[in-house]
Amino acid sequence: MRYSGLTYDTATGMITGYIEADVATVMANVSPERGFLAGTLADPETHYVAFDPIRLEPRPQVPVPASPQPVGWTYTLVDLPLGSVVTARNEAGDALEITDLSEPLTLVDAGTYRLTVAPPFPWLGFEIDMGVTNA
Repeated sequence: MRYSGLTYDTATGMITGYIEADVATVMANVSPERGFLAGTLADPETHYVAFDPIRLEPRPQVPVPASPQPVGWTYTLVDLPLGSVVTARNEAGDALEITDLSEPLTLVDAGTYRLTVAPPFPWLGFEIDMGVTNA
């Protein structure tokens, strides 16, 4: 009998592969660090294995702010997943990287900023051009 399903990291839920094989081969690929979720197929870019109970879930998305915003726009960072890195790059290429999420990011000059939020797994971040305009 053949089994098919996803392999995943048991610490994070990150999908690491897909196996379709006999039970002995499947069991040889399962360990305390590598789990197996039978009968499933999913894109690891958009899904992960959640626990308690073990199930397939869509990766959560950090909300993307609307653009454009007025000069002085404040982006609240405390609601981002712990461990996120926020980068704001202006048109001249100067970048501000933020890892301390306790303070907000305020864009005080008009222009276009490349705003990137890189959260920890399983979150999906974003990279957008944020327009900041004079009101």
